[in-house]
Amino acid sequence: MITFSDQDRARITAAIHAAEKNTSGEFVAVVARASDHYLFLPLLWAALLALLVPGVFLLLSVPIAYVHVYQIQLGVFIILGLLLLYIPPLHLGLIPRPIKHARASRLAKAQFYLQGVHLTREHAGVLFFVSLAERYVEIVADRGIHEKIGETRWAGIVQTFVERVAKGDVVDGFVAAITACGEAMHAHYPQDPDATDELSDGLIEV
Repeated sequence: MITFSDQDRARITAAIHAAEKNTSGEFVAVVARASDHYLFLPLLWAALLALLVPGVFLLLSVPIAYVHVYQIQLGVFIILGLLLLYIPPLHLGLIPRPIKHARASRLAKAQFYLQGVHLTREHAGVLFFVSLAERYVEIVADRGIHEKIGETRWAGIVQTFVERVAKGDVVDGFVAAITACGEAMHAHYPQDPDATDELSDGLIEV
């Protein structure tokens, strides 16, 4: 799992400070280790595999008492359940990508409101979100920002963010996306010399 050093956090903070000098936009960077615990599906898989145990004994014609079959089923369920829950690669590998991305997107939008990005004076808040376990990236912007920047330029900012994070360069992804978004917002949300910093400028880890 990716970890962030003090230098990494400082780079992201510096990128936010630099971007906010040129625009009234407010930028927030959030990284999540995982967007959900996904307890249901691993336990479901463990239960289904445990239920197959009697069929295995029948196919192999193994003479065994019913009580022993039950004990083996219970053991299979417990062992597989623990393995699937506590070994992240196995655990996450069982979760379909659409489910993982849906949970990550839900968390991104929740963080947009929890961090107060929607409450900025100019309605010019942008949240940059990465969920590491799901390898998911999203930019959540306040009303009207997307339309003013334009679809082509906005798509380019998102694509750069996605590509950097996909390569494992999460910090570079944040820095590039924040810088590009600040430049794109400059014409539509010029810097206000009387504006105060309304949101956190440091990397928020959830």
